[in-house]
Amino acid sequence: MSTHQPERRLAVRSSRPNPVGWLTVMVVFSHRTIRWSLTRRTMLWIIGLVVGFSALAMIGSGYGFWATKKIMSFGRLQQETREQQEQLRSSLDQAQALETEVATLRQQHTELLKLLDPKAPAAAPLPAPPGQAAHTPDPVPPGVQERLSRLKRDLDYTAKQAAVVRARMEPVLRAWAHTPSIPPTAGYLSSGFGVRVNPFSRTNEAGDGLLGYHTGIDISNALDTPIQVTADGEVEEAGWMDRYGWGVRVRHNNEQETLYAHMNHVNVKAGQKVSRGDILGSMGRSGNATGVHLHYEVRLNGKPTNPQPYLRLQRQWVRTLGKSF
Repeated sequence: MSTHQPERRLAVRSSRPNPVGWLTVMVVFSHRTIRWSLTRRTMLWIIGLVVGFSALAMIGSGYGFWATKKIMSFGRLQQETREQQEQLRSSLDQAQALETEVATLRQQHTELLKLLDPKAPAAAPLPAPPGQAAHTPDPVPPGVQERLSRLKRDLDYTAKQAAVVRARMEPVLRAWAHTPSIPPTAGYLSSGFGVRVNPFSRTNEAGDGLLGYHTGIDISNALDTPIQVTADGEVEEAGWMDRYGWGVRVRHNNEQETLYAHMNHVNVKAGQKVSRGDILGSMGRSGNATGVHLHYEVRLNGKPTNPQPYLRLQRQWVRTLGKSF
């Protein structure tokens, strides 16, 4: 009795060339076959897209690695801020010391004239003891008198110059104290100011659609990284701010204010006076935030302006004042 061998079919077989399709992919199920035919142009587009996305991913990863290496600790940031403030105070102290020194020299000059000038009230003849003649001071030589007069003129001129320097510096330093001029925290810039792709599907911080206008800058770092106020001022608002999450808004002068958003903790309250470098809270991801970062705004007359020029303003002023002395 002969046994009938079942017919075997090859799972893979060649077929006639397709003049239109360059690559055909087939998926065979028990009751259905799915087939895709791709042209050469389509394949080139697919390969190009894969290579492009891979390149972007590599660039993004490389930037993230580089940015991580560039992260400056908050302790170093505060130390740098204190050193810059000391340099500015030293510049003001130099002007104050000059003015004080001139005032001391003028006082010494006046006392010297009283001792040497016989016409001065302090140079009147001293009462003599009984039985002795009164002592009359010797006349001042003409050369000494001329030098004293010249010294007085020089001191008067220097005193006026010192007063002018101080009068010019005081308003500048007063304005500097209330001008945002240091980084608000340590980290790396993860989003700049201006038009950007909205990280949220419906709305961003400015209430726009897919493309939105970023009203500040984002600085990313670890959770609870401290956040410092960038200038002297008064806390106008502190607490929950809807899409900004936990945040703080500080009024520095009649024109400028700063906003610190997406915080994890807030350490100040409305109405509190703050000085440059004081800790406002810590970094978080509250509100509309895709990750841990600080959203920082500088507002001029109520309108957001690019905060980046303000980040190194104090360092620039220190260098300028250092060249002046």
